[in-house]
Amino acid sequence: MPLVRYRKVVILGYRCVGKTSLAHQFVEGEFSEGYDPTVENTYSKIVTLGKDEFHLHLVDTAGQVPVGDEYSILPYSFIIGVHGYVLVYSVTSLHSFQVIESLYQKLHE
Repeated sequence: MPLVRYRKVVILGYRCVGKTSLAHQFVEGEFSEGYDPTVENTYSKIVTLGKDEFHLHLVDTAGQVPVGDEYSILPYSFIIGVHGYVLVYSVTSLHSFQVIESLYQKLHE
């Protein structure tokens, strides 16, 4: 009998870098060509690795935009009860990479 584990994973990154496309492709197995700005969405997928079964709860975020308040870039709801993060940036946008660097630092504080 497989061991069942529940995991919450949050997808973070600057807006318009493909977070929703990656989540949709991972869960549904298909690429969505359209673009609809995300407010926040959740996906679920069961993944089996060896004898272990993982019930993934993926949180697709709206996109992190740094503003004056240091906590607005990473709200507590994206920290509490989270088992992992997927950090997404665009290879054509230095700014989106800089946002990821800032998020990475916040996650390690």
